[in-house]
Order: sequence, then structure tokens, then C-alpha cells
Amino acid sequence: MKSLAKQLFKTFLFSLILSIAANSVYYAVTQKGLDYNTALPKIFEGIAFLNIIIFVMTLPVLFLANPLYWNNLVIRVPLYFAGSIAFMVTSFNMPLQPVEKVVYLLTGAIFIIVHSVFYYLLVKKRS
Repeated sequence: MKSLAKQLFKTFLFSLILSIAANSVYYAVTQKGLDYNTALPKIFEGIAFLNIIIFVMTLPVLFLANPLYWNNLVIRVPLYFAGSIAFMVTSFNMPLQPVEKVVYLLTGAIFIIVHSVFYYLLVKKRS
């Protein structure tokens, strides 16, 4: 089950890259005329921290190394997706500015999409 740890790390890396790209485009579109060179390092740093938070919240995926948990679909799906979905729910309920909320939700959505793709590939490989 070393593949779960590798897969989680790949999810983090792909999500980080895609989140930085998407949030940079979002910033460029919404903040026309502002200095992009000073904002870019802040975007990188903020998105990296958000992805680290989501990554830590999804660490219970490693419990799926136990075949008893993996073979039980009722346990597997919530254990696999609970951390990233909890991040999204928390982002909806936090008192943030609308611009910040979009950044949180966009980052969380990208992480869930990438995480779902790797889940599909893992399930396909095991069956």
C-alpha cells in the first residue's frame, strides 16, 4: 500500500500546480491594472499553505492501507474524501471576504478533482 502515500503526494503536487495557475488567472482577471509582480509571491505562498492544510486533512487516507478498510466501500469513500470535503464545508462557513472565499473554494475544488482522478485510477488498477 505504498501506492497510497505516493498517490497522496502526487495529488498534493498536481493540486498545488493547478491551484497556483487557476488562482493566478483569477487574480489577473479580477484585479486588472494592479501590479502582478508583487502579488505573485503572495499567491504562491497562500496557495501553498492552503494545499498543505488540505493535504494534512486528507492524511486519514493512509488508513486505507488496511485491506479491511479498503474492501469496505462504506468506509473507503468517506475516509478517502472526508478531509477535502471538510475543508470545503469549512470554507463555506468561514466569515471571509468574497474574494478570499473564492480562492479557498477554488483551491479546495481543484484538490478534490485531482484527488478524485487519482481515486478512480487506484480503484481501476485494483479491480
